[in-house]
Amino acid sequence: MTVLATRHVARVKVPTLSRCRAREILHIPQTVQARRVWPPPQPAFSFSCTRASPRESASISGSEQPPRPDDAPQSLFGKAVESAVTTFASVLVLGVGFGAAGYAYHKAYKHLQLTKIENAFKPGDPVLELAAFGKEIPSPPMPQHWVQREEQNKIDAIIDGSERGHYYLIMGDKGCGKSSMLLEGMRKINGEGCAMFEAHSDLELFRIRLGKALDYEFHEDYIGGYFSERGPRDTTALLDIERAMNKLEKVALKHRERKKKPLIVIINQTQLIRDDEDGRDLLELLQQRAEQWAAANLVTMIFNTDDYWIFERFKQLATRMEIIPVTDLPKQQALSALQRYRFRYCKEMLDQQTLEDIYDRVGGRLSFLNRVAKSRDMLGTCDTIMEIEKTWFLNQCWILGSSMDDDVMDQQKWAVSELLHEPRSSKESG
Repeated sequence: MTVLATRHVARVKVPTLSRCRAREILHIPQTVQARRVWPPPQPAFSFSCTRASPRESASISGSEQPPRPDDAPQSLFGKAVESAVTTFASVLVLGVGFGAAGYAYHKAYKHLQLTKIENAFKPGDPVLELAAFGKEIPSPPMPQHWVQREEQNKIDAIIDGSERGHYYLIMGDKGCGKSSMLLEGMRKINGEGCAMFEAHSDLELFRIRLGKALDYEFHEDYIGGYFSERGPRDTTALLDIERAMNKLEKVALKHRERKKKPLIVIINQTQLIRDDEDGRDLLELLQQRAEQWAAANLVTMIFNTDDYWIFERFKQLATRMEIIPVTDLPKQQALSALQRYRFRYCKEMLDQQTLEDIYDRVGGRLSFLNRVAKSRDMLGTCDTIMEIEKTWFLNQCWILGSSMDDDVMDQQKWAVSELLHEPRSSKESG
């Protein structure tokens, strides 16, 4: 009995591990004891002081749901597909954005072109100011600065839009007042709805002058051509002129709806266009447009020339063309103009005999009268003008003789007819 009691007491007195001490030895967090987690901790004893890894702590302290297993490593094909999709999406976004920006620029550029052409026909034409300075005429001019001719009323009606349905060819010798009448008609309406430019024998210069009158750049400032294989400027001067006519037609349609009258385009010195293949093609293009626009009351074109060959070229296809001949002034009107010119330049009144002598020498051409009125020696200036005109006439119409070649026979026939006609025309004008 004594032995058993002793053994029992010894068993009772054996120190036991407390619950907290057990948790420290097992490194089990306190929260584990409070609730059940998955997977359960391993029952292995560890006396290491190493802290649990973040993943283990997260798995232990997470929800009761089991964590997702780690993703398997992506294959090479999957990576290639992902890169291809990303690249395609980037290119698609850039392409759509670039295309939308280019389309918007193209539309804005075309709208700007039409707006600039419309502004070219608004009141206030620089041609009027240049003409005023070149002719020493104030703007607006005084009545004595212009010679009122019979043709002026018709030209005024054409320019202000009253006369429509035709295009016009103004013919007359150089210096008889054709351009002055056109400028006077434009001045009365302040150039509204009118555009005027000088022709040239070179098609490139003709194109540039047309573009300046219409405020059209022929796509020279268009940057969209940098991104295309063939830009709009890869063309010829004749095609550029055709494009300018297309733009002008669109503007003329809007102008007719608003103003109920056509635009006016004046081509001065049309005789400067060469009588060759390129020149004839240009005249044909201009005449076709003039015929179409006259029939539709869109644009009234006026061709000003002092050479007969323009009429010979136009009459082959003309159906709506009207000719306005401009000749020298009659005697009484020429004497009156000379008197006014002399008084304006020199403040001098001429007697009737002097006026008669000057008219007998130079006739009633305004350029000759204006030149004589500025001169101190008026009769001497008349003789100089007569000598210059005689030299030009003989150079154009002189007879070569019997040893002439066959290829000049037609020209000589024309020269003989002119020589026979000259004395009769001189007697009639005198």
